[in-house]
Amino acid sequence: MKKNDVVTLVTFAGEFVGKFVSKENGLIELDDPRMVVQGPEGNMGFARGICQTGEENPTNAVFESCVFVTLASKQVTDAYREHTSGIVIA
Repeated sequence: MKKNDVVTLVTFAGEFVGKFVSKENGLIELDDPRMVVQGPEGNMGFARGICQTGEENPTNAVFESCVFVTLASKQVTDAYREHTSGIVIA
């Protein structure tokens, strides 16, 4: 993974998508992180942050305990970019 790749990070608390910054000493840093949520009709979406009581639309987060991190699929990457930028990708 390289800086600014859109990645999926899985933790025991949930699944997150963001732009990869770094991985050092077991810590993974993401820019523009969003929690993956399930909508009322079972569709996937993004929360406006990473936890219910945290800052809305945080610019950065550091995760300490993760199960794994991988590049996000093209479909998720496109949806994430649309969600965070407002630009619709055709």
